[in-house]
Order: sequence, then C-alpha cells, then structure tokens
Amino acid sequence: MLHATDRLTKTSRWVVRAARITNGVFLAAVLLGLLLSWIVPVQFAALLIQQPAKVDVRSACAGLRWLLVLGAAMAIAAEVLLAALAEMVASAAAGDPFVAVNARNLQTIGWALLALQVLDIPGALIAKFFPSLGSAAPDVTFSPAGWIAVLMVFVLSRVFATGSAMKDDLEGTV
Repeated sequence: MLHATDRLTKTSRWVVRAARITNGVFLAAVLLGLLLSWIVPVQFAALLIQQPAKVDVRSACAGLRWLLVLGAAMAIAAEVLLAALAEMVASAAAGDPFVAVNARNLQTIGWALLALQVLDIPGALIAKFFPSLGSAAPDVTFSPAGWIAVLMVFVLSRVFATGSAMKDDLEGTV
C-alpha cells in the first residue's frame, strides 16, 4: 500500500510532466503563430479578430505579434519554473528534499515567478496601445497574491539553503 507522500510525489511528477508538455505545445503554437503573422499578416489578423472590416489590420497584426512575443516569454518563464519544480519533486521522491540544489531550485522558481509578474507590464501596455485587438487584448490586473508568492518562494529558498547547510553540518559531525 502506498503512503500518502508516495501518492503525492507520484501525482506531482505526473502533473508537472503534463504541465511541461502542455507548456511546450503552447510555446510551439505561439512561435508558429508569430511565424504565420509575418507570412500571411492579413489572413492571420482576419482569423483572430472577429470583425476585421472594422479593425485597423496593420495595428492589429502589430499588437498580435507583440502579444505572441509576450506569450513566448511567459512560456519560457513557465518552463524554467516547471523544470526546477520537476527537480524538486524528483528529489522528494528520492527521499532527500532538503539539499542545497533545492534551495537553488526554489530561487529559480522565485525568479521565474517574478518574471511572470513583471511580464504583466508589457501585457498592460499591449492592451493600451493596441485597442484594435479588441477582446484579444490581455486583461491585466495587479495581483497582490502573485507578488506575495514571489516573496514567499524567495524566503523558502533561504530557509532551504539554511536547512540544508545545517543538515550537512550535522551529517559531518556524526
């Protein structure tokens, strides 16, 4: 019979793996969309904007390109986060999560979360400067919870670093 922690790590591995695959597919779709926006700009804009006759197609294409670049940047930040999380889950599954590498993994996750929070700024600028995007424009709102999560992960990184150093010192004295 599996213990609850065994099920948790097994489920976590599956969820992280699925998230990485989904994120990879999203990134590929975004990059394909960006490529298509240059190859067939008018048709591309017509596909994504519901009423192309009323929309400035050049502005919409420019806005969509910026939106796709933003999506690619967010997908890359998400991949960095998920790769570090996958390493942490693997070390937890191996039975030794309190190691220095996990402190670095948490720090990497913190930087990726920070990047995702900061990327809201260009999202808001895209929405403001490309009104022709209409409903495709990002709906950006300030997220206090997101910023608290960034802070929390950096603090946990410091806790893990201190804990793993203490563990190493203790193992060295025994």
